[in-house]
Amino acid sequence: MQNFFSGLYELFLGRPLPANFTNDYREVIFPNTGLMLLLITLALVLIYYYVLNSMMSTGLYKTKHWVLFLVLNAIIAFAIPIFQVQGNEVEVHSYTYTFAFVNTLYSIVLFFVFSILLKRGSVQAWTTPTKWPTKK
Repeated sequence: MQNFFSGLYELFLGRPLPANFTNDYREVIFPNTGLMLLLITLALVLIYYYVLNSMMSTGLYKTKHWVLFLVLNAIIAFAIPIFQVQGNEVEVHSYTYTFAFVNTLYSIVLFFVFSILLKRGSVQAWTTPTKWPTKK
């Protein structure tokens, strides 16, 4: 898990900076951030499709409502790396904000993928954000 998330983030970011914190990023910050990203994104998708649009029947099934949850997820995903870096007493600088931006991009992709995979079980939002693939 540690190598997976380190490789995933370093693919776009390169080696962690400053160099004396490379091990902190690879061993703690990258894995914690990646795991939190997966869990929070999955939780928000489940809340959107199965709580708000299945159990509660709130009528938040339009694309604009889905985008609202996507933006909420992106904001949370931007904050996670910053808090992880600060919590591990690593210097916050431009690398940290680039890391947060990359995490935000990953969150958007994950939110879309989880939406496509999980929307079929929703009572009202099974066509959000797209009608493809259709419910059978």
